[in-house]
Amino acid sequence: MATTIYWFSGTGNSLYAAKCLAGCLEDSSLCSIAQGVPPDAVGGSGEKIGFVFPSYYSNLPRIVRSFVERLNIREGTYLFALVTMGGLGQGSVATLDSVLKRKKLRLDFGRGILMSANYIINYNPADYTKIEKMLEKTNDKIKQMSLQIKAGERSVRKLIFSANNLYKNIEALDTSFTVEDTCISCGQCVEICPVANIKMENNKPCRLHHCEHCVSCINWCPVKAIQYGDKTKNRRRYHNPKISVKELKLRSGK
Repeated sequence: MATTIYWFSGTGNSLYAAKCLAGCLEDSSLCSIAQGVPPDAVGGSGEKIGFVFPSYYSNLPRIVRSFVERLNIREGTYLFALVTMGGLGQGSVATLDSVLKRKKLRLDFGRGILMSANYIINYNPADYTKIEKMLEKTNDKIKQMSLQIKAGERSVRKLIFSANNLYKNIEALDTSFTVEDTCISCGQCVEICPVANIKMENNKPCRLHHCEHCVSCINWCPVKAIQYGDKTKNRRRYHNPKISVKELKLRSGK
């Protein structure tokens, strides 16, 4: 039984979860949501399709919502979701279920899984000394979930709660990003942005005003030159220690 897992990740947590889940499921493949919607219909009777992504304000990242809305899924496909979260994430499961229902489909299995919170704009990410223990717990939970998915269990845990703060005034979302003189013009932020919102201009990154707010640019900058106003200057940077920056440079054309 073939399983396809579509993933979206900014700091690497969701990609790590997707890789762990794929490793537990036979005949599974990973596909980056940032690479775009496949041209042909996917899934079908006896096949499984999963979505692994982070919770944004207990809601769907815009890129995930758009992808699912446009994905042509055949009837009879077993659909599951794994949402990585620093706190409440089941609202994201509920939103995904609603999107699928509008397509005359349904989510068969959905869970949130606690991982290191890393939205550096609002708080200081966890210290790396705590990360290894958290990843061990994550691995154990994913193994348990994989058994449920293998068995075709139908169980969706969701909360009807979301905060749409992130989705308002989209053009203004990236105006508070700044670049310090320590920037080395490496272009890594351009390559890693999943929605192609950054370009190099006069050897410095500039924004194109359709930001996803995944904050991968801040967290993966090798010299910590990218800031968000005065909020991030003295905060730790975070990216999943088991994921390389090369694995996340999967935007179409990269």
